[in-house]
Amino acid sequence: MAGFAPSAAAFAVLRAGDSLGSGIVAASITGRFAVIAQAAGPAVAVIQGDETQTYAALDRRSNQLARFLLRRGIGSGSVVALNAGRSIGSLVALLATLKIGAAYAPLDAAAPSEYRDWVVRDCGARLLLTDRSLSGGQPVPTIEIVTALAAAESESGLPLEDEPSPGHVAYVMYTSGSTGRPKGVQVPHRAVVRLVVDQDYARFAADEVFLHAAALSFDASTFEIFGALLNGARLVVVDGNHASLDGIAAAILRHRVTTAWFTAGLFHLLVEQRLTALAGLRRILAGGDVLSPSHVLRAQAALPECELVNGYGPTENTTFTCCYRVPREGWGGGPVPIGTPIRGTYVRLLDDDMKPVADGETGMLYAGGLGLASGYLGDARHSATSFVTDPQRSGAVLYRTGDLARRRPDGAFDFLGRRDRQVKIDGKRVEPGEIEDALRRSGAIANAVVSAARAPSGATVLTAYVTPSTASGDRSALMSELRSRLVQSLPSHMRPSQIVVVEDFPLTSNGKVDLARLPVPEPIRPASAPATRQGAESRLSEIVARVLGVAAIGPDINFFDLGATSLKLMEAHAAIERIWPGVGIVELFRHPTIRDLARAIEGRSAPVDPAPQRRGQQQAEALRRLQRARAAR
Repeated sequence: MAGFAPSAAAFAVLRAGDSLGSGIVAASITGRFAVIAQAAGPAVAVIQGDETQTYAALDRRSNQLARFLLRRGIGSGSVVALNAGRSIGSLVALLATLKIGAAYAPLDAAAPSEYRDWVVRDCGARLLLTDRSLSGGQPVPTIEIVTALAAAESESGLPLEDEPSPGHVAYVMYTSGSTGRPKGVQVPHRAVVRLVVDQDYARFAADEVFLHAAALSFDASTFEIFGALLNGARLVVVDGNHASLDGIAAAILRHRVTTAWFTAGLFHLLVEQRLTALAGLRRILAGGDVLSPSHVLRAQAALPECELVNGYGPTENTTFTCCYRVPREGWGGGPVPIGTPIRGTYVRLLDDDMKPVADGETGMLYAGGLGLASGYLGDARHSATSFVTDPQRSGAVLYRTGDLARRRPDGAFDFLGRRDRQVKIDGKRVEPGEIEDALRRSGAIANAVVSAARAPSGATVLTAYVTPSTASGDRSALMSELRSRLVQSLPSHMRPSQIVVVEDFPLTSNGKVDLARLPVPEPIRPASAPATRQGAESRLSEIVARVLGVAAIGPDINFFDLGATSLKLMEAHAAIERIWPGVGIVELFRHPTIRDLARAIEGRSAPVDPAPQRRGQQQAEALRRLQRARAAR
């Protein structure tokens, strides 16, 4: 693919940002990191379990790996796909990629191989770095990170001569697309620097300790990683690809984390089940979806020394656009506001004619400034419709968020929902159109519509409605085939909880599908009566059914077919671990049916892989010791 030269629109955004008077200077990530690494040298930069890495070592190892990549023909303008979980090795790989002027494209490690392979091909990756052995042929040359790091040890650790510019693309992050395919958002260096340098929505200093709990494919990781590494602070990596509540709590307590970011759903879950473990935090940032006022108030009451910040922003404006420090005296009732723009960013509320709306009126929220992405990779048409000319600032560009908002009397903004059908699940953006397109690729389907609704628990539940291409046929076999297709083509958080077969779709007067008149899906029924099951199966069925919001669950129904997400499995694991201490959360992903999970638990004296279980036991025991120590004081 072609190199990542900044577009004219990107330069226009830079000019507009420079004129904001924010004091933020456009810079590259690597330039900033070089200065910090030299100053902080022997200080600990990263902690993962019992392993630590200093700034000097992180800088040296990433220089070595950068040279190794250059020798393999990877250079400025290239893309390196990164199929890896949170680890020190992943951070070295990420920094090395940036140092040679390449962009990293983080993959969702939990997504099916078909989905990952499509992303690798779409971004034009020259190399795939992975932290695990991958089965089957890969679309590009592939090397394991540990192998690359070992081979790079013979390379020089001195700084590289060339330095990427602030306009170079740092990463390409894929988000769900309304056209049926994910969209690759190109985020430049300067946008990341603007996010974490000279900011005031949070504290960025060398004595801070940041938690790294987000997946690399989720843009919250940008805040976590660079909030620490571009300010000489310490980064604590939550071990394992599937974090548990106890794992997060233990990491916070053990390493005295001061700043943590959580999705709204995870924040709610921690407040409900691990609130005391958050007591040492100075600051919690939460977002990705609407915050529950009751959970916010409960957290404020229990954590008097902790500041709570509601963070809002699309990937296209680099993680945060607006932030709101929640006052302890309250915010006047109603939803928690999303606040005001962070430094280096400005927003506009405009009507359908791109005219400003008055305070208190509803408008579309547009974002501008240094945080803007450089558009969608290889998609000029959608870049042009999403990144538009600012009608009030000559030569500047705005991103059309699709979010509705209004300005409050105090200047903060209220989020009022979406203009389109987009929803958030586990903090991740989901476009129903992408799911519909995956369903339509089945020859047995004439058409598909996906709707989203709020469950009593507050979670978003997806339901797919399909019309078969022929009038006759086995509907059970059809649904089984469709579920199999979705498992192969979409990440778990994008798979509908139910698939409903209908003869035709109800239409509105203008010929569009009338979502309000689609039939209400029948409650999911168990494959066999729960009363017939004994021991572990019975108790697991009760726990998982409660968490997923279904009346009952059969022993062989896959949790993900019922709409399970990582967050839901974290909640189920917390209840399971209280009954069977030491059962790692990874077991729920390895054995996603009641029958298989029960067998794994009952036979855990000889687990397939004891390492995750040992880590779970250590984390749980560390948490219990620290909680007892707090109670004794």
